[in-house]
Amino acid sequence: MVRRLLPVAVALLLVTSGCVGLITGETVTFEASPATVSDSTLDSTGYELNNATQANVTRDVTVAGQDRTVRLVTERRQYTRSGSLLGVEVVELSRFVVVSVPSATVAGQTLNPAADWANRRVLEAVQGQTGSIDDVESAGNRTVRALGADRQVSEYTGTTEVAGQSIDVRLHLVSFQHEGDIVIGVAVHPENVDETDAVDDLLSGLQHGGD
Repeated sequence: MVRRLLPVAVALLLVTSGCVGLITGETVTFEASPATVSDSTLDSTGYELNNATQANVTRDVTVAGQDRTVRLVTERRQYTRSGSLLGVEVVELSRFVVVSVPSATVAGQTLNPAADWANRRVLEAVQGQTGSIDDVESAGNRTVRALGADRQVSEYTGTTEVAGQSIDVRLHLVSFQHEGDIVIGVAVHPENVDETDAVDDLLSGLQHGGD
């Protein structure tokens, strides 16, 4: 009797969570809400929206003994600030990338592995968003108020290549759950350019979901 009731219970759970497609065989989509920086914050920090994209990832799951496909839609926004580096005007002197990923769970299965990643693992995953950075080392933590709560921001130092020359850079990373999504923010800038206050303002100026 218990074995017969279990698939029924799983089916009811999926229906109440809006995942009816997993029962009927259709692909179910979980979409993240875009995380963006407010216009007033962009005006005060000198950053501007450089790129806005969506990414789709499909995952295969087994529900009540049936194989089903789930699609995760991730939102990405990139903001940049221009400035002078090595005597040359650089369009993307400082970069801030914010990604929101749906924190989807179906029948007890977490479909987004980033939900359990440590900051170092998140940093490795988003290297493609910030460019190739080598010799990454931890440089401490600080707390910033973002989206209604105190968030831990981890700092790292590293090196990257610009115009054929190696330069030292500083990275700022934050990752947290908010309104059903995982929000990841990454900032990178030259070490000799103090952007900490600007990065804190960008994080404080984040908007997501109902905010």
